Amino acid sequence: MRSEYERISVPKNNWLDLKKTVLLGIGTLAIGAAVWKPSTNLEAPFVFQKGARCGKIDAVVPEFNKSIEIIFKDPDFRQESLGKFSGALQISTEIQDTNPPPDEDLDYYSQFFKFHAYLVETFPLVHKHLKLEKVNHVGLLYTWQGSDDSLKPMMLTAHQDVVPVNPNTVSDWTFPPYSGHYDNTTDFVWGRGSVDCKNLLIGELEAIEQLLRDGFEPTRSVIVALGFDEESSGILGARHLGEFLYERYGDNGIYSIVDEGGGVMPIGENTFAATPITGEKGYVDVEITIHGVGGHSSAPPDHTTIGVAANLINSIESNPFAPTFTTDNPFYGLLTCVAEHGNLIPDSIKKAILEAPSDSEQRRKMIDFISGTRSLRELLRTSQAIDIINGGVKANALPEVTSFLMNHRIDINSSVNKTVERDVELVKEFAQQFHFGVFFAGKELIAPTELGFIEIEAKKGLEPAPLSPVTNSPVWDLFAGTIQNVFENGHFKEKPETELYVTQALITGNTDTKYYWRLTENIYRFMAMVMSEDTMRTIHSVNEHISMSGHLSTIAFIYEYIVNVNEKS
Repeated sequence: MRSEYERISVPKNNWLDLKKTVLLGIGTLAIGAAVWKPSTNLEAPFVFQKGARCGKIDAVVPEFNKSIEIIFKDPDFRQESLGKFSGALQISTEIQDTNPPPDEDLDYYSQFFKFHAYLVETFPLVHKHLKLEKVNHVGLLYTWQGSDDSLKPMMLTAHQDVVPVNPNTVSDWTFPPYSGHYDNTTDFVWGRGSVDCKNLLIGELEAIEQLLRDGFEPTRSVIVALGFDEESSGILGARHLGEFLYERYGDNGIYSIVDEGGGVMPIGENTFAATPITGEKGYVDVEITIHGVGGHSSAPPDHTTIGVAANLINSIESNPFAPTFTTDNPFYGLLTCVAEHGNLIPDSIKKAILEAPSDSEQRRKMIDFISGTRSLRELLRTSQAIDIINGGVKANALPEVTSFLMNHRIDINSSVNKTVERDVELVKEFAQQFHFGVFFAGKELIAPTELGFIEIEAKKGLEPAPLSPVTNSPVWDLFAGTIQNVFENGHFKEKPETELYVTQALITGNTDTKYYWRLTENIYRFMAMVMSEDTMRTIHSVNEHISMSGHLSTIAFIYEYIVNVNEKS
């Protein structure tokens, strides 16, 4: 194969869920550094210039600030907030991989309607003062009308649905998955959806409820869009919401969008990085079908179609996509903060990260390190995973057809077409070795042989998300400055020795924001809470939980961000 598709040697670790990759990956930087060996032991000491790439953002302090101290410190507010959050977690809003359209089966969504009723009861001021529209029956669209219609609305979003709890694991939970239990010895709230993402949903509504209670009147309209099937690609929820909003506001008609995403994580002693996600990888499924010779299994060919598929899969997995590096990759922003301010990695890797843009040797050293850290490597390359395979119906019958489905998460420097073209070239090379024909998208590329042919079909595809601007962007500066203020002067106020740096990051999966790209370039995927590795490991799994202090931080951030956008933009 060509050099850009050369094999990358990586350690064998357990695969991590897409939503955990960035956060857990930072925790494994130190582990990867311990495994990685430099090519020489004669490395010169490296002098770090603090803040050269990851400087501290100026805090943006709102003038209207009636409740921040209350949100963080008032025990009555905390108890009331806990009750609201816990109650939301006690309502199961599970969604499956395949779901009926609401207009064909409203009863299927009965739990969501129960959840809607709970929101009406729990947030009376929101439902008194904001306009509520239902989109595709189950999606919720709130509009808090501002006084100046000439200003683009700001948009908050989250999803109502949660991944199902496996019935076989219920007994493994420390507290029942839909109990919304609060453990005051740990400050944890337990329950499915506590992190993903009823924390954000309830936090958004509670912040608005408190602003209404405080008498705040927005100049710029505030939109809250709540999908209901994000965990199954958002086709019924956010897609309809996106179309509805686009028809109303048009291209670039929204000021900014905040959705689920990164959080605040420790990178060193008393040092934290806030990691809003400013980009998402793309997505494409490629189905490959081997058509071959049938007949009785007592007289088989050298390779049945299943055998051919197995060899082809081996060839694909032996040729992963090579990593790419550009300083535009949001992940590099996080790496520079870890290098300049953290203690997770040795100086040799810090030097490699910071000198990578201008030094090819250091760039290769950095890429080798990341490629050897399983939870990080896919942030620099297109991934490939064989997820489904079908072939054969009987033990004594040769399978005429075997197919498998390969999923790619596409590197931000690539595209759907480039990814599929790589697959086609690889299959063509393989087919020539095994004397098979090749068809792609119905077009003959290599003529079929007596053994058969291989058919390639690109199915569901999504380009990498446009990167949200962070340089020379007043919108980003205000967003990041709000984070700086909420944590520096709020969450960490009692710990003045704590340092916080706001950077950007990348995720390997996709959020509901994929349906909102046309509305604004300013999309920030961020849940304003300190995230521990322990908490992140429970997303989509047993014992999902979040700290109540983290939930209060989310409320405080949304409160301040709404105010800052109205006061300072």
